[in-house]
Amino acid sequence: MDSKIAHDERARFSNRLKKALADAGLGVSPGAFTRAYNARADGSAVSTHAARKWLGGEAIPTHEKIIILSIWLGVSAAWLRFGDVDLELVSHEVIKESEISTPALALLKDILSLPKREQRTIRAIVDAFLRSNSDSEQELA
Repeated sequence: MDSKIAHDERARFSNRLKKALADAGLGVSPGAFTRAYNARADGSAVSTHAARKWLGGEAIPTHEKIIILSIWLGVSAAWLRFGDVDLELVSHEVIKESEISTPALALLKDILSLPKREQRTIRAIVDAFLRSNSDSEQELA
């Protein structure tokens, strides 16, 4: 039998999670949520069923998973789990990971998996493109 307190706590967590997703401009589709979460999970992946339970107020994830969620969504882990931190106290100077698309994150992970020499080569290529783009914009002005 489930206590009312436990039920209410799961519902409040679900509401905070959905608010964080909405504030980050993300939907609450369990499938899309699972794919985006797992791209960031680094060994702490979840099933669509588990994500559906989090979003539906049927379960609360482990602390490890709450940390991953909080980093991804740019909110305090304490607020996400307990709702006891004012969101205004959370720094908004850091780019929220939710602003990084899942394909871009996958590309970043691929680049980071390369040896340092190849990473430096990619950095040089990107720098050259940025300089070229900057030069082109100045010519148009």
